[in-house]
Amino acid sequence: MKFLNSEIFKCLLFVLMLVAFGSCTKNVSITRLMPAEINIPNQVQRLLIVDRTKPESQGVAIIEGLLTGEMPFEVKNAIDGTLASIHQDLNTSPRYEIVRASERLTGGLFSQTFPAPLNREMVRNLCMRYETDAVLTLEKFSSDFVITDKRITIKKKVGKDDNAKTIEVPGILVEGLASVQVGFRLYDPESGNILDQSDLSKTNLWSAEAETKAQAMLLLIEKAQATRYVGQMAGAAYARRIAPMYIDLNRTFYAKSKKYPSLEKGARFAEVNEWENAIQSWQGGLSLPGDDKTYGKLCYNISLGYEVLGDLFLAKDWAARAYTEFGFKAGRTYAKELEQRMMEDELLKEQLNTTSDQ
Repeated sequence: MKFLNSEIFKCLLFVLMLVAFGSCTKNVSITRLMPAEINIPNQVQRLLIVDRTKPESQGVAIIEGLLTGEMPFEVKNAIDGTLASIHQDLNTSPRYEIVRASERLTGGLFSQTFPAPLNREMVRNLCMRYETDAVLTLEKFSSDFVITDKRITIKKKVGKDDNAKTIEVPGILVEGLASVQVGFRLYDPESGNILDQSDLSKTNLWSAEAETKAQAMLLLIEKAQATRYVGQMAGAAYARRIAPMYIDLNRTFYAKSKKYPSLEKGARFAEVNEWENAIQSWQGGLSLPGDDKTYGKLCYNISLGYEVLGDLFLAKDWAARAYTEFGFKAGRTYAKELEQRMMEDELLKEQLNTTSDQ
């Protein structure tokens, strides 16, 4: 019993230390534009999205669907989700103006391989009709939804009011694994070349449990909804491949110090988004008596302030100073992150064909 009490005490002490540490820091979210995974020629400004998954024969498509367990209407629903997702995500990027074609071209429904590429004349005709600079096609699509089940023990509430209690009873866990395999191509109308060709696979798992399999199945996500969801995941993934996209960075700064009021004062300014005043307060703290750890935190906070304000050069300098002058290891890590971000921003300027700061 003494051993158990000792272990419990250690666990409680550890939790208290985590809480205490957490209360010494604050978080801030920074929205930034990340460069695309690949470079697309800058002359491509208006982009046409085309669905090229129409089956050559509706009868053959139905037969293939029966063999694979994929009904054409279910797959079409997932395809629509994929195209809607990539359309929506590309619209959030400043890189392109997006146009959606009204027609559906014959391509690779249920196919594991790409169909023959569109010829140059067809690509040019599409671009002329919709007044676009390039054609992005979804050319192959297949999906699957596999359900498995196993026996488990579940908790069940029985009784009412004061007599209510929780008991364990036999139950069933069902899991549904949805997957899609998609293929995109990006065509250049001038040369007829394929600027990009990409295969993507996405999966997601859902689960539900109940006393019987029938009850659990009623709680599980529907197949059509599940395959549409993973299709949307695939569309979003390809959007990130060809277009700069906005993301949120979560940063942490130091906010508590009983001995050094300038650290807390600066943090209060930061919490109300007055970053210039926060930086001024933290810089003032460096001229006061203190120890290396506190000076390192002050430099780190100043670095974060400049990143929030968009000055990555000063941010990197202050992060490096936190480490080189005061041995604050978090400053070294942060300086490397900022250096990587500066490199990404240079790439971003090239992709957006601009020299303005991001």
